[in-house]
Amino acid sequence: MTFVTTDPVYGLLQLGDLDLALPLSALREVVPRPETLAPLPVAATGLVGAMGLRSMVLPVLDLRPLLGLDEIPPADQVVVVVVHEHHVLGLVVDRVRGVTRVPDRDLVELSTASGDLLVSHAFQHEDPTRPVSVLDAAHLLALPGMPRVPEQPAADTSAGPRAGRGASLTLVRCGEQVLAVEVDVIHTTIPLTDLRATLLTGGDCLGVTSYAGRDVPVVDPMTMIGLSALEPEEVCAGVVLDLGPGYVVLAVSDLIELRVAGDGVLPVPGFANHRVELVRGVLEVADGACLVLDGPGLRADGTLLALASVNTEETGAGDLGSAATDGATDGATDGATRGPAYLTYTAGVGLASPLEQVVEILPFPDALTPSAVDHVLGVLVHRGRTVPVVPLATVLGQEPGERGPSSCLLLVELDGEQIALAVDSLGGIEPIVWTDPDHRVVPRHDLTRAVHDAPLVRLSGGTRLVPALDLLHVADTLGLGEDHSSTVQPTAA
Repeated sequence: MTFVTTDPVYGLLQLGDLDLALPLSALREVVPRPETLAPLPVAATGLVGAMGLRSMVLPVLDLRPLLGLDEIPPADQVVVVVVHEHHVLGLVVDRVRGVTRVPDRDLVELSTASGDLLVSHAFQHEDPTRPVSVLDAAHLLALPGMPRVPEQPAADTSAGPRAGRGASLTLVRCGEQVLAVEVDVIHTTIPLTDLRATLLTGGDCLGVTSYAGRDVPVVDPMTMIGLSALEPEEVCAGVVLDLGPGYVVLAVSDLIELRVAGDGVLPVPGFANHRVELVRGVLEVADGACLVLDGPGLRADGTLLALASVNTEETGAGDLGSAATDGATDGATDGATRGPAYLTYTAGVGLASPLEQVVEILPFPDALTPSAVDHVLGVLVHRGRTVPVVPLATVLGQEPGERGPSSCLLLVELDGEQIALAVDSLGGIEPIVWTDPDHRVVPRHDLTRAVHDAPLVRLSGGTRLVPALDLLHVADTLGLGEDHSSTVQPTAA
């Protein structure tokens, strides 16, 4: 499954108290501001000198004199290379805050009764009280007396696949390691100050954070590609990926810069690349090299797609949310083809079920409305519906385990009705890589035989075979969707 958005991408900039943005099409790259700038024999308001950028002399503009800003700028400013109609100009800003996608419908056009504005539009980003102003690249390069120079053509390189001017990258720091993420796959960048542990926490998933009214899984990109995990104190920012079924956030320490891969991305020999489908190659940077994550590989990764599918509305109570997704991905792992995402859990015995069969994953409630029906633990009210809670291990003829912190409810829907299947503990989400091709489905209504008759599957990253339980068949056998006065009639063990 591939998801590509057409919403325009903007680089987010900070200048004093001003929140600014530039369309990525007008933002060539970001470089540190030199300690000194060379003077030019040109008089133009805001022109602070010129700097050398590879073989080009780049005039540098500071907007502070034009805007009447007189505060002392920070010492670690950067220069944004702005391009318009094949000419470039350097623009001084305090820092780059990241990138974000903004639909045209969310842009507010700015105009004036007379004269020109430095900005063309505005939009809301994280704080609705602080609008972001979009700089007009054409106006910046047309300021009176402002020199501009022709844009350098892209370097002719055969260093690696997909090298060239077109690939825009966001460089991020993860502890001491620098990674580059293709901008095309990034939805936005956010500060990561609200990281909470949930039932999904474990493996690459660090927990969830709040974004766009949802609880979104946060993943450590370092462990995802086989490197040492980030320390908790190193997690300060997040790169939001929109994968179609939902969002996933890559945890990072800091955003470094934006740039184009004009000098090429160097491939890594396959035997030295732990995740060839996720690591596109290596890019040379000023103080060494960084790993470049592959955009299409991130979009197609089974684990990330599975996590994206369990975004949830911020309803509190640790709700892990909607899990509806097709989950189908293709890619290589352990020599096998990845298939749909499966949820692993324990209900007296270790089991796996297609993730698409689970509408939501809910924490085990503190209290239930009691029920007189055998094997119904009680009922709960969830999102305006009355949902019976049934212990899955019991109806399968298994001995349920002790209830613990990871005990939860798997919400299953059939014919417009829902049932919550209580399980002992939640495992994880992994794509299927093997199932028994000779298995034959035996139609039965005896749920105590369901585990014995289930096909065996192997999931990515594991060697153990587990029974794949059809939760819709369980719900149907229990009478969900039918007009029964008693919904649970299991066969005795």
